[in-house]
Amino acid sequence: MIENFKLQVFRVVAETLNFSKAAEELHLSQPAVTSQVRGLEESLGIALFDRVGRNATLTPAGKTLLPFVRQIETLTSDAVAALAPFGVQEGLELTLGASHTIGVYILPKLLPTLLRDWPRLRVHVAIGSTSEVLNALATHQVSIGLIEAPAHRPDLKIERFTEDELCLILPPNHRWAKKTVLRAAEIVQEPILLRETGSGMRRFVEDYLESNGVLSQQLRTNVDLNSTEGIISAVESGLGIGFAPVLALEKVKLAGSVRIIPLENGPIKREMSFAILSGPVREGPLRDLIDLLRSLNPSPKRKAGKELAAAGGPQ
Repeated sequence: MIENFKLQVFRVVAETLNFSKAAEELHLSQPAVTSQVRGLEESLGIALFDRVGRNATLTPAGKTLLPFVRQIETLTSDAVAALAPFGVQEGLELTLGASHTIGVYILPKLLPTLLRDWPRLRVHVAIGSTSEVLNALATHQVSIGLIEAPAHRPDLKIERFTEDELCLILPPNHRWAKKTVLRAAEIVQEPILLRETGSGMRRFVEDYLESNGVLSQQLRTNVDLNSTEGIISAVESGLGIGFAPVLALEKVKLAGSVRIIPLENGPIKREMSFAILSGPVREGPLRDLIDLLRSLNPSPKRKAGKELAAAGGPQ
């Protein structure tokens, strides 16, 4: 019998046609992705990809298999949704996957309302990168994923619910503290504190800098940190300048321990979205959480939202 995980890996490689990109999306090493694909090909006795380095093209057999794999994933999601009403604890537990900023600064403000309406509900929150959250959702480890980086997954429904702004911060006694605007080209003059390579937040910063003529190789990045709080603390200590979400800066702005400097051609904005498995969403805590997230959306246009709200049945 073919393992579902091998089929999932095959589908992601088939859609990206690049083993490195597939590994990043699946949060696996590239050799692990290659091993899963090779194992699937051996079990079927047929080649599914023609490989050229890290890139790949589908063979005729691979093109034939891909739509069947998508159907299998959809049927699996539908089966899990259909069985949900039979669970003993149905409606009393909700497992969420969330990117850092959402999990730390947005969810805590929404959960009291959800728990007021569902006092017996137990909520489990797993915080990780966008790729980790989406992988957990696709493998049914979480019921909903809340992400900060752009994502395009045909097997999932993804809907924007708000946006965030990334701010340049520096110590209040910094030589730039009285600037009214800072050019991107000036940033290369100072040590800069960024999130770790591969994080959604760092990607937004690097995209902004590149669009303004600054390459990531030009930055003085001696220290990377894997948390927003670490960046803010390091800037407060005078270790360098940095970028942080405006959602995380409320307390330090009041304390006056950092200074926010507007950027030329800024600000850096990023959309925040929630992702769910394909299929309708039944009445219950998950639907109520989705409604709370949509209430944060300033835009009157909620295309995907209307589709989900109109759908009935179990999820």
